[in-house]
Amino acid sequence: MDTLSIIITSILYLYGLISLYTAFLAKKRNEKGAFINNLVNSLILIVSITINLLINSLNISNIGFIVFPFDIFMIIFIIFFLPHFLLSVNREKRKVRLEEKHTEEENSNLTEELPFKYELYRKLTHLVVLGIAFFYFTLGFLVQNIFIYILELFPNIVSEFFFSIYNIETNKMIFTQYLVVFLVGVSLIGLLTADFIRILKPNLYPLKPINRILRKKERHMRLGPHISMGIGCFSIIIMYGPFQPIGPIIICISMTMSIFGDMAANLVGRKFGHNNIRKTKKTYEGLIAGMSIAYISGIITMLFINQIYPINLLSLIILPAIGTLLIGFIDFLDLDVDDNLSYNFMLSTTLFVISLFILGL
Repeated sequence: MDTLSIIITSILYLYGLISLYTAFLAKKRNEKGAFINNLVNSLILIVSITINLLINSLNISNIGFIVFPFDIFMIIFIIFFLPHFLLSVNREKRKVRLEEKHTEEENSNLTEELPFKYELYRKLTHLVVLGIAFFYFTLGFLVQNIFIYILELFPNIVSEFFFSIYNIETNKMIFTQYLVVFLVGVSLIGLLTADFIRILKPNLYPLKPINRILRKKERHMRLGPHISMGIGCFSIIIMYGPFQPIGPIIICISMTMSIFGDMAANLVGRKFGHNNIRKTKKTYEGLIAGMSIAYISGIITMLFINQIYPINLLSLIILPAIGTLLIGFIDFLDLDVDDNLSYNFMLSTTLFVISLFILGL
């Protein structure tokens, strides 16, 4: 592992520890839900980075964490982003004059349930995650072709060096794995930085309009749903992405089923749900809708991937079915952990194990 990779890994560990600090701070303030959610997010981030390091150190996969030039790009992003965000925080600090203004702003619109319009906005933002699937199997190949075209303009010694890093001629997915790790990694660092300010220094948070799509329980010490989504995606990418092509296939199936299953369950439950699950706010109508849409989206995703990497019929039937049952089970339990994390992590882990050791993909 080179120096830049060690620096990046250390920064991610630091963010994991800060997230862990917010968990115990939430416990100190008697916010049980925030404590459990933040604790699980922190542990999954830290454990996934550690597992990736073990994969690299034991040479289980020939794909490292992140390599040149993506490691340099990530360092450049951190160097430019952190001071810029700090300036935004300072500008927000200058705007703050009266303590009453803080209180009024922080406590406005604190309803138990978001208006349907904001709930819809919230769910639509999850579609951004589909970009990960497209980068793995579509856009990533386009970027790679542009990359190869640029390499042809350089002397052979330069192009051969890059070709040896990404092994482009034998496995095209290696390049896209590093590309996806870079894109999701910088996004996670940016999101975590902003959310730490929102939690630890709420009056100085420069992105207060985002609070409109946060539920009441998410306004204080709890990490936002976008953080759970980011950690959920990043963790499975660095743990299972190095095992190709099965890793990226499972990652894309899990994320697609999670996104559409969660959207359908929430929106249908809010609009048409009448029969509550136990004493929760979730409904059986939403549960059935979420499972149905998750299964359909899983099948469609696998059929799409099948055009690139052939998948046997047994896998086409079994994997979406198991993923659907798992989504229904997690939704029925109504855990304190955000669905954006539990869906992604549990689905990908279960389907990866089944694919690798049972179906032998």
